[in-house]
Amino acid sequence: MKRNLLLAMAAAGMWLLGSVPAFAACPAGTSGADLSAGLWTIKIEGFAVDNATCGTSCPDPTPQGEGCFGVVQSDGACDITGGDVICGFNQTITAPTTIGGIPAFRGTVTAADVGTYFFNSNNTGEFVLSDSGSGKTMAFGVVAGLGNITMQGSSIFGGGTLSDPLILTIQKRDQTINASQFISGTSVAFDPAGGSAGGSGLGKGFDAVGVATEQHTDPETGTIQEGGGTIFFNVDGGYDSDVVPGVQIFPSSLICDFHSTVIQQNAGAGQDGTELNSAGLNADYGCPLAPAAFQTAAVLYGTTNGNAYLATTGSAGAAAHGLAFANGTKSILAGSDTGANLIFVTSAGNPHPTVTGTITNGSTEPLDWTNITLGGTSPGDFAIVAGGTCPTSGDLAAWNPVASIAKPTCTIKVQYTGPLCSSGSPTTATYELTGADHTMILGTSTATGEDFTLKCL
Repeated sequence: MKRNLLLAMAAAGMWLLGSVPAFAACPAGTSGADLSAGLWTIKIEGFAVDNATCGTSCPDPTPQGEGCFGVVQSDGACDITGGDVICGFNQTITAPTTIGGIPAFRGTVTAADVGTYFFNSNNTGEFVLSDSGSGKTMAFGVVAGLGNITMQGSSIFGGGTLSDPLILTIQKRDQTINASQFISGTSVAFDPAGGSAGGSGLGKGFDAVGVATEQHTDPETGTIQEGGGTIFFNVDGGYDSDVVPGVQIFPSSLICDFHSTVIQQNAGAGQDGTELNSAGLNADYGCPLAPAAFQTAAVLYGTTNGNAYLATTGSAGAAAHGLAFANGTKSILAGSDTGANLIFVTSAGNPHPTVTGTITNGSTEPLDWTNITLGGTSPGDFAIVAGGTCPTSGDLAAWNPVASIAKPTCTIKVQYTGPLCSSGSPTTATYELTGADHTMILGTSTATGEDFTLKCL
């Protein structure tokens, strides 16, 4: 059987890096049809072998997380002919490329990741991957799920393969990849195992992290993608041994808002549906982690590429010490932002009325802008006056019902300063939230921001 052949080769030390055996055809009695020709998304996650002695802390265990994720290409005939894979072992990330020092996907598959696989008629088989970046060869016993949409299994050991206990998941994906597949609302939860980040779910200290995030085109260009959202943190109950060992330095749980910037997106013909983002935290809800920034790589999966595996590969613009894995699934984030068009009525007794407009953020992403300016036909007949609560440049927190049932709001006060108005010939202008990063109900998107009307009757 092919499985016995592969294990025999491993025991003989024949699985050298870069020389995983390739098959001209699947061995007799096996098939490559389950993993049909094309791109597949993978995630490998687990821990280094724990030798049952105390490491940096006691009592044992003190496990070290590790793993890989990315894209592999199958030929449909029992060979993995290429890949685009990021790995984290021994608290070191290896990646096909870096962007500004941050580990990232290449965007295309190459022979840097190759391997073999097979299945029997019970849809049970083996998957072997050699990753040149990490220098690891990993073998797994795998079972294909119904319709070959998901396959999963655990590591099996041989003389030339990594002996660490790892779990492999293979996900089917849409072979047609376009930029619109990255635009969505997404629910994200980081895995308990922690990948190869410092903490783990097995006794070393674990950070529980859940995220509501959305990605969209910015309203000014209509093409550049950006986004943001809200993060729920439980940072090991407030203890961060990397900062101050043994001292509770944070509240046991935190809520933080963030804005995200797309650094790299690999979509279109010949690309493999991967991305690199940077999420910058702000101080909404009193988040003590602001202004920290984290860089996250992502790879799409699913029959319509509606889901993604993610991992933190950078922190504050430098490579992270290890991967922190997460799973993202499409979510209904229907919230929106609303501005106000303002009407002024003048009279002899009140020739210069002041009107208050309310800005409301009902989305899961904080709303920010760089300035509030007047424009349009007669901006000189209006003035923004003191008394409003919206900052000239700033941010309106995301709507997070855990922090506040009511939607966040702020106000803008505008005074009419021109001559008496006539309903037959109204005086008009606009106020603009310059650089607003969301489209807004009642607003008009322009090349510089979201505009709202001012009209004096």
